[in-house]
Amino acid sequence: MPEAGSTGQGKASTSSRSSKKDVIHMERSRREKMTEFYTMLQSMVPNLFPKIQQVVQATRTRIVDEAIAYIKGLEEVIGALEAQKAAREASSGPATLHSQRSSTVEVSTSANTAFFAISFAARPGMVMKVLQVFEDHKAEVLNATIACNDGSVTVTVTASEMEEEALGKIKGDLIII
Repeated sequence: MPEAGSTGQGKASTSSRSSKKDVIHMERSRREKMTEFYTMLQSMVPNLFPKIQQVVQATRTRIVDEAIAYIKGLEEVIGALEAQKAAREASSGPATLHSQRSSTVEVSTSANTAFFAISFAARPGMVMKVLQVFEDHKAEVLNATIACNDGSVTVTVTASEMEEEALGKIKGDLIII
């Protein structure tokens, strides 16, 4: 009987060692995963210096503290931007909306050249529509520049000489886009 008991203890001992190895392996995996997460968090927070590990806990505490401060700062920025958006929406009524859709067109001529300055609220496809007007009137465009500033767009076009009637038609078409 002692042989049977000792065999049973051997199995229990082996099982116990295997269980301890599993626990150690799981704990090592957990620590490696946590290190990965801290490293990832550290890389996502701007202005957080690379790890200087004098004390691991202090470094991890700093990473978490800096991440929290950064997120709070982002929340403040979001709040300020939402307030600006709400104020802008509150101040724009139907008249403002209409004026945003209209464009201003200035035309001047000098020697054999016509200069157009077209300003309008930024909207998708508008620059193409402006250039299409010149294409439709078969105007020879020598130069075109586009400038964007604070929600508005200005397109300047230099075209070769054209008749006064063509200038008027192009200006009329540009105003109604």
